[in-house]
Amino acid sequence: MKTKMLQTVALMGAGALALSACGGSSDGGGGGGGGDSDTLTIAIQSWMGDKLGLNAMAKKFEEDHGVTVKLVEYADNDALSNFALRWKTGSADQDMVVVDGASTAVQFLEQGLIIDFNETDLLSGDLAPDKFVGEALNYNQKDGVQFSIPIGLETYNISANKTFFEEADLLESDGSMPVPADWNELYDLAAALHEHTGKPGMTIQWGPNAGPTMFSVEQALRGDLYKEDGVTLTFDTPEMREVLPIWKKGVDEGVFSIDTFTNKDAGRSNYNAGGLPMLLETAAHVPEAAPDIGEENAVLMPMPGSLENGSFGFSAGIVIPKATENQDLALQFIAEAVMTDLQIDPAMEWGKLPVLTEQFDKIDADWTTDMYETLKLSVPAPMYPDLPRIQEQIKERLQQYLTGNTEDPTEFLEGLQDMVDNANLGLD
Repeated sequence: MKTKMLQTVALMGAGALALSACGGSSDGGGGGGGGDSDTLTIAIQSWMGDKLGLNAMAKKFEEDHGVTVKLVEYADNDALSNFALRWKTGSADQDMVVVDGASTAVQFLEQGLIIDFNETDLLSGDLAPDKFVGEALNYNQKDGVQFSIPIGLETYNISANKTFFEEADLLESDGSMPVPADWNELYDLAAALHEHTGKPGMTIQWGPNAGPTMFSVEQALRGDLYKEDGVTLTFDTPEMREVLPIWKKGVDEGVFSIDTFTNKDAGRSNYNAGGLPMLLETAAHVPEAAPDIGEENAVLMPMPGSLENGSFGFSAGIVIPKATENQDLALQFIAEAVMTDLQIDPAMEWGKLPVLTEQFDKIDADWTTDMYETLKLSVPAPMYPDLPRIQEQIKERLQQYLTGNTEDPTEFLEGLQDMVDNANLGLD
């Protein structure tokens, strides 16, 4: 689908850019239209217009209903706290906000600033909970409150380039991709690819998203992220004690690259360019890379345990502030523009997958079945108020361990667990 480029509008006095499906302007806080029933203002990050299909959704809604839809850009998740300050006064410059990772909206929930979609009629009929893929709604739920609606479903797994495996004679006898039973087998594959190419056989996302990587690997191996109490996150497990020395060995021997330390997108860029055999991060890169490396070569390769236990699953999320005067129009936009076949093209181009089974089933691609099966089993990150700080600590501590500053995996895991145990987990 051809997406519509957003017009860049010069702002007076705000010093920000507004992205709008129909032109328009902004007050720099995602503003304008909070009380105008003919205008719906949606705050998004710049990448969301195309990659989540929101440009096309806004255009369709405008054409169908004769209203104005403003897609207004905010910089990043750090800007969300500014929205909360305004909402606390009972006023909203945004009728909806699309957040990058639904868990980042928990801060609004804790302050009582966003609606509970369970208290609306949205999740009924064609949008009843059983119509959603796997745990998609649970990725946006806490303590029974549906604080967000998912959009752009993703899961962590291995994006592989079959060409490398064929050239290194690593395919099965029937020409299919190998399925490593454990991390030792996966390491051996990466080491063989490293020997064949002279380059790293695998990139693992150890940059800003190191936390999700650890969530995904532990969930796949163990089938659980929590202690026996079922609510407290744990990494100090036998499974992670086995994996960590393998990761460190891979770094020491050049089998696993560490380029994501300094460039979050390094693995993605190398994989999309056809220069990397395996990439462990969001599996959205399989469909994203297919046009460049060939659909027959862009394959989803299950990491050890993911076929049985799933992985880390997540989505962007749509929240509606209680302070908006356009709640009904916002709910209508979700039902009639977002939850439609307009989710399919972003899935095929960018791997941001439909959240409804009806749309997911319409995707015609080789990776669809395996991706769907993994998503059905995958689990979200803990909905902790301190999750951003926990994830930052995971990244820093893991990088120190992998580069030798912390030699003992037991020391690393005990330190990580102590940090988690002393964080605000919102369990009171």
